[in-house]
Amino acid sequence: MRSFSPLFSWLFIGISVVCVHAQAPPLPANPQPNLPQEQVANVIPREFTSTRTVLDGSTDADVLANDTLSTPNTSTANTSAQETQPICGITQLGRCIRDLGEDERGIFTSPLRLQPKDGYWLAPLGAATGLAIAYDADASEAVGVDASRTKTANKIANFGSFWATGAEGAGIYFVGLAKKNPKLAETGRLADEAIIDSGTVTLVTKLVTNRQRPRQGNGHGDFWPFGTQHWEWDSSFPSDHATASMAMARVIAGEYPHWYVMAPAYGFAETISMSRIFANQHFPSDILVGQAVGFLTGSYVLNHRSLYRPGAKKTLASRIIGSVNPIADARTRTLGASMEIPVGQ
Repeated sequence: MRSFSPLFSWLFIGISVVCVHAQAPPLPANPQPNLPQEQVANVIPREFTSTRTVLDGSTDADVLANDTLSTPNTSTANTSAQETQPICGITQLGRCIRDLGEDERGIFTSPLRLQPKDGYWLAPLGAATGLAIAYDADASEAVGVDASRTKTANKIANFGSFWATGAEGAGIYFVGLAKKNPKLAETGRLADEAIIDSGTVTLVTKLVTNRQRPRQGNGHGDFWPFGTQHWEWDSSFPSDHATASMAMARVIAGEYPHWYVMAPAYGFAETISMSRIFANQHFPSDILVGQAVGFLTGSYVLNHRSLYRPGAKKTLASRIIGSVNPIADARTRTLGASMEIPVGQ
């Protein structure tokens, strides 16, 4: 039996680096830009300052009028405006590079800021990944090999590669510019930012795990099968197609949280991911971890960069999960948990 303990150590690091609590202070999850109106002109490109209807039916004027911050006096506003830096964009590429650098620093140092509550998603994810790895070989054998199916699956997967999704995000951005729609342009811009950020995490994890693909070696997806004698730059674990497509889907769904947007976005990501399994390019665990990296990185970018993201309304399930608190009694050597069930909210 293969020993997975070193793998899980690296897996924990690889997944936890995209913890959404990494960088502080994040922008509030709010549909309005978190800047007073006097500052917006210095931050939002000039072509976006006129009143234009955005996809959710609101207008830029509504966005500015509903700003939740109190209006400062003129001197304070002017001082703050001078200190405000422009957002990333085609005319501010230097700012884009700076944002990416800040993202990478925040993401890769995020394990230092893990909190006990992060165990609520890290533990199930780790358990699911371990279970998937244990049955990867069986799943791959059940899928089998079919030349016609593989050809079709590869064609589908081409739409979800790192380069393809990057081009798709850029397309959304330029359409937003052409339509003078800042929210749509932001969606494309942040999608590309999330794709790049998640791609870095995926590349590092690939180099660390060095896993064989389903049709390599004995077909079991061994990690470091030849020790350090053979090192793959594009190993199987995790799937970069699953990562990139999910990162883009997460940003699109976060900016436009309507079922008719979320369903196609996540459906696209799932289709790309499944195509990689049917093309015999990845195991289920590769897909699982790739999607987790993409989703969490997309969430990170939304939380820290979005000016137009609608405020997320907490569901009953999310409030219940958030109310669960661990309990430990050293005297009786027992562990437990308390939970508050919100009623009438």
